[in-house]
Amino acid sequence: MLVLLPVMVVTGLLNDRFGRKPFLLLACVLGFVFAVPLFWLLHQPSELSAQLGQLGLVLIVGIYCGTQPTIMVEAVPPQVRCTAVALGYNICLGVIGGLTPLVATWLVVRTENELAPAFLIMAAAVVTFVTVLQFRETYRAPFAGVRPLPAAARA
Repeated sequence: MLVLLPVMVVTGLLNDRFGRKPFLLLACVLGFVFAVPLFWLLHQPSELSAQLGQLGLVLIVGIYCGTQPTIMVEAVPPQVRCTAVALGYNICLGVIGGLTPLVATWLVVRTENELAPAFLIMAAAVVTFVTVLQFRETYRAPFAGVRPLPAAARA
């Protein structure tokens, strides 16, 4: 958590400057490329190796999580924003997030390969990458549903 929070904050600041899609796509590419090596590090007997594996995963998750809330909000019209984001996020998190440990455990048992959850991450990265490509970039667009302050209020 000491590493995750600063990574998320810095990523949030950077995606306001350079856009949402590059950071989400970067997180997907990093997740795909480094899933197996990072899981391999997690399964080494050295504590340092395990810590490096965790650090790598935290950096990837931090890049993704520093951008995800913004793109979700900007992808939905203001009239239904709260409901759409809340339902979409929480249903997906409950179903996918809730079943992921079960699926990962099943994969390890079924394949007899402790790195099998890395393949699950790689599959999720591919699906997310293709999905993010469908989003339009919004970081330079005015924020929908927000009216500028009157001149008197800005003073």
